[in-house]
Parts: sequence; C-alpha cells; structure tokens
Amino acid sequence: MQFFANTDELHQVMQELWARIGKDPDMSQKLLQSKLIVQFQYREPEGRITVDCSDGQEMKVFVGKQTLKPMVEMAMKADVAHDFWLGKVNVPFAIVSGKIMARGPVAKALQLLPVIKPAFDIYPNVISQHKKVLA
Repeated sequence: MQFFANTDELHQVMQELWARIGKDPDMSQKLLQSKLIVQFQYREPEGRITVDCSDGQEMKVFVGKQTLKPMVEMAMKADVAHDFWLGKVNVPFAIVSGKIMARGPVAKALQLLPVIKPAFDIYPNVISQHKKVLA
C-alpha cells in the first residue's frame, strides 16, 4: 500500500516540508547558492513539486504543473520520495538502479544532498502533524 493516499496529500506534505527547509537559514542559503530549478515528478500518486532557487535570493516552491523550465528533473514513485526523506534511500544507487530517473546537471544536484540532510529530522514531524490533521 502506498504511503500517500492521493495527490493532494502528497502535495501538502511536500509543500510543508519545503517551506520548513526554506525557513532554515543553513539549508536555504546553500540551496539558493546553487541557483538551480529542480522539479520532482512523482507517480503513485501523481504529483509535481518545483523548487526554484534560480535568483539566489528567494526559494520558491510550486505545486503541480508549471511553465517554469527545470534545470534538473527527478522522477520517482512517491514512496521512493517518502523513503528518501526518512533517510532510507541512497540516491546515486537509486539513479543507477532506475528507482529515480534524473535529467540535467544531476552531479550539481547530488552535491546538495549533504545540505538537505537536516530535513531528514524535519520530515517525520511534518508527516505526524499532517496525519493528525487528516485523522
């Protein structure tokens, strides 16, 4: 059984997670320095999150389809994303094995993995708060 009940739940959780990442000065500043636009495309359920750090000033997070052209695209099952945020996914291995499909300057995006590692501690809190709201 998939973790996220539907697209709305997936979008709400990911949007809240990225909002919290954006409020963390260490993570957000390093992400902004990358000036990347990264789009995460999910399936089972379908979903899309675009994180825009291109202006180096403000991290913007968009949910759903966007006209904004991503520099890096990462496509995966939503359950793979869930496991990633729990710290259970080795991203380079997941790319090689096909669990995550990646396009664009992926090496540049992979350099940001240590930057977002503190979000592994934030994610369970986002999930628990979100599940309480749904209960």
